[in-house]
Amino acid sequence: MLKYLDLALLQAFAAVVDSGSFTRAAQYLCRTQSAVSMQLRKLEDLSGHALLLRDSRKIVLTDEGEILLGYARRMIRLNEEALVALNQPHAQGHVRLGMPDDYAHQFLPGVLTHFAHAYPRVQLEVIGALSGELLDRVEAGNLDVALITRQPKRRRGKVLRTEHLVWAGSRQHRAFESTPLPLALFPDGCVFRAHALSALDADSIPWRIAYTSQSFAGGKIAVSSGLALTVVAQSMVPPEWRVFGAEHQLPRLPEIEIALHRAPGTLAPAVALLETQLVEAVQMAQAAYSADDSC
Repeated sequence: MLKYLDLALLQAFAAVVDSGSFTRAAQYLCRTQSAVSMQLRKLEDLSGHALLLRDSRKIVLTDEGEILLGYARRMIRLNEEALVALNQPHAQGHVRLGMPDDYAHQFLPGVLTHFAHAYPRVQLEVIGALSGELLDRVEAGNLDVALITRQPKRRRGKVLRTEHLVWAGSRQHRAFESTPLPLALFPDGCVFRAHALSALDADSIPWRIAYTSQSFAGGKIAVSSGLALTVVAQSMVPPEWRVFGAEHQLPRLPEIEIALHRAPGTLAPAVALLETQLVEAVQMAQAAYSADDSC
C-alpha cells in the first residue's frame, strides 16, 4: 500500500531539528510539547525508522533522519512556494536591502535562495555597508529595508534579536598576549568597534588597529591567521575561532540589538514579503544558536 508523508509531520520534524528542542519547536508551531512528540512518533512509524536520538541533551539525527530531513525541507519549501504562487501571483518590483557584511554572511544565504524561488518577478538588490550608513540611506528613502545593528543614539526600528558581543580570535594563535593588543575591526562608525575601544580604554589596556576592513571575509583572514583579535556577536563566532574573556584579562563587552528598519512611506507588497523572510531567518538562527548553547 502506498504511503504518504504528512507535511504537518515533516514540519514538526524540521522544527525540532532546527530549534534543537521539542519545547522550542512546540512554541514555534504553537502546539504543546506532547503534541509535537506524538507527531514525531507518527512520522517514525510511517517511515519505519527512528529519526532522532533522544538519549542526550542534544537532538541528534540518525542516518535515516539525515536522509529524510533533506526531503522534508524541500517538500515544505515547495508547499510554501505553491501557496505563494497562488496568493501572490503578481508580486513584482525592485527591492533594495541593506545589511552589514557580517550579518549578510550569517542570515542572507538562505533568504536569497528562498526569496528568489518564491518571488521570481521581484528584483532584489543588496547593499553592504556599516549600520549607521545604511540607516541614513533608509531614512532618506534610498533603501527599502535594512537589517542592522541598532544605533545607540537612534533608537528606532523593530528589534529582532539581542546579542552579546565577545572578543574572538584564532584557536591556533595567541594574539591576545600581544602588547599593545592587535585588533581587526570594521572602520570608524561601527558600533562594535566603538564598544571594543571604549572597553579597552576604560581598563587602560593598550591597543592598536592591525587590520581594518568593511568586509567580514577580509577581517576573518587576519583573525584566523593569528594577526589580531576582533569583536563579533557571540552566535556568529566561526568554529575555527574561540572566545576570549576575563580570564585573558579582556574587559566585558555590552549587548547589541539587531533591528529591522523600513523606509518611510507606503509599504510595497514585495518589501513586506522580504521583511517576513528576514524576520523568520533571524528567529530561526536564534533558536538554533540557543539550542547549541544549552548543550
